[in-house]
Amino acid sequence: MDSHLAGKTVLITEAAGKFGAPTALGFAREGCNLALGIAGPVDALSPTVEAAAELGVRVITGTWDVSNEEQVGAFVSRCTEELGGLDVVVNNPAVTMVAESLEDISFGDWSRKLGVEITGTTFVCKAALPGMIDQGWGRIINYIGLSGFLGANAPDAAVDLGMVGLARGIAREYGRHNITANCIGPGGIGSAEELGVLPIPPSERDGVTRWGTPDELAFLAVCLASRDAGYVTGQTLLANGGKFFL
Repeated sequence: MDSHLAGKTVLITEAAGKFGAPTALGFAREGCNLALGIAGPVDALSPTVEAAAELGVRVITGTWDVSNEEQVGAFVSRCTEELGGLDVVVNNPAVTMVAESLEDISFGDWSRKLGVEITGTTFVCKAALPGMIDQGWGRIINYIGLSGFLGANAPDAAVDLGMVGLARGIAREYGRHNITANCIGPGGIGSAEELGVLPIPPSERDGVTRWGTPDELAFLAVCLASRDAGYVTGQTLLANGGKFFL
């Protein structure tokens, strides 16, 4: 596939870990420069930065609190100053709540999840959109959970569908600027360690014979960001190997 993404800049939030790092390298293989943000120590991004550098692309990194609009704006400004602009945003928020039901959730856990996944994603999109409007092109991709589609864990479900609604709103409001916004809902994506235990035990398959790989997820993100995916917007693609028929 010729994605026509070479030379474009991709910002990825929480760019370390199972989803973020493979997605970053998927775009790097397409010739994209990378802006990698993380809430924790920036050293966690070092393996991804080194691998991307070997592919010949430019990379900037930074630590931030995505629920802090000033910090988000500063990082997006760095993208413009150091990489010449911002073309693609991949929002990869991740907050795990201990509570398994609505009645057990604490105000602190709820506020943190909303702050990172809804407020943070909104701030990143808000900061990125003006540049995308000016250049007449942009792609926004949100990684979300599946709780909203399974009816599992009401707080998680509420946030998942909130991110879907955000993408749909952006798709409709900014489509005239050739900006798309979509969501990807990963199912069982195995890390390098987890992939060693394939296939999934029959009792857990529910129609699925294996875990998905991180590279398969990255490929989907690249497809949605590609030049020829401009008519795909406001959609949520559940990359789950057919486990959930919704």
